Order: sequence, then structure tokens, then C-alpha cells
Amino acid sequence: MQSSPGSYWQIAAHRLRQYSLNSPCTAATGRHLSITCLKLAALRAARLLGNDGVIAHHTATLPGVAAAANNRKAAARLVHFKQRRGPFLLLADHAATAARLVRYFSPALRRQMRSVWPGPVTLVFPARPGLPACCYHKGLVALRVDGSLQTRQLARTCGGLLLSSSLNRRGKTARQPDISAHLRLHRYLAGRIQGAPSAGKASSIVRIRGNHSTVIRR
Repeated sequence: MQSSPGSYWQIAAHRLRQYSLNSPCTAATGRHLSITCLKLAALRAARLLGNDGVIAHHTATLPGVAAAANNRKAAARLVHFKQRRGPFLLLADHAATAARLVRYFSPALRRQMRSVWPGPVTLVFPARPGLPACCYHKGLVALRVDGSLQTRQLARTCGGLLLSSSLNRRGKTARQPDISAHLRLHRYLAGRIQGAPSAGKASSIVRIRGNHSTVIRR
């Protein structure tokens, strides 16, 4: 016996609510998620990321989609979702994690890392090899220590680095990580993590070569 369209969407919505990784915390605390709830949500999301999953999430700047940067299967799934090979943004849990990727630690790069992170500034710099190819462009990576505590905690639970991009397929408008987005994109997403709303403005981008800094986007 076939289900009616209405019952199908009711069942789908119920299942997708199960993927809303911190909904109990939201119910308990209203709009303001406690630090404990954020940590629990990050741990639940980390389990999905550790199983090669891709999740929708908020950052301090724009909502996005993330995978564990050191997981090549997850990186391949992000490439498939985005319909392009990269390069994609890296989100680190701490400046010390970012420092381990640096090929040459110039005074300019050191100053920038100390002054702008955590915060809405992405630094582009020459990096060591070892990450999936979709992280690099001509030997450079774009990396940020995000202003969102939840994002940093999420990165920490999966080795310190997230691979991140906007929540949309090629040619489509970027979406919020809500139930509606998950209904449309569930075949690509293992889950979504709620959090404080993003600011709605993309980060600044600064490229550093040697001891010279160039602002690419303000």
C-alpha cells in the first residue's frame, strides 16, 4: 500500500529531526545554546565525520558544509557534493594546528596568526603536503581559526581540521543548515549541527608570500 505524499513528508521530517544533532539542547535552553550543549553536539557530529560523513553547520561568518580534512573518503564526498575539485577552505581548532601546516613561517604570517585568530580572517599561505588534493591550489591553502567556539570544538574532535565550503551545489544559492536544506540535500549530508546564527558576511582573505601580505577580499 502506497503512502500519501503528506505522510511521506511527515515521516521524512521525523527522520531528519533525528539528524538535528543538538535538538535536545535547543529545547532545554531556548535560543542560547550552553557550552556543554555545543560540546555534546560537536561530539555527535564528530562521529558522523569520523564515518566519512559530510555535515551542514554554522560558522561565525557563513553557514557551510564540512568534512574531516584528514579523511580522504569524506573529502571525496564533499567534492561530489560541491561538483568541483576545490580548493576548499580549512577550518582549524587553534593557531597551533595551523602552524603545523606552514611550509615557511615568515614574520608576516606569524603576526597575522597572532592578531586575527580566532576571527573572520582567512589566511592563504604555502603549506606542507599531506592533506587531500582538494585542500591545495598551487601549493597554497586557505585556512581560518573561526570565531565560532562550536566550529573550533568540532574541528578539534576530528583531528584539528575541517574541510569546509558553502552549503550549496554548483550554481545554486547557499542555504541555511535547517530541516528544509536537509530534506533537499539528505542524499549528500550525514547530518546537520545547529548553533548560533552566522553573521551573514564572508571572511576577509589575506594572502601571504614570504614577508608580504596582500588583501584579496576585505
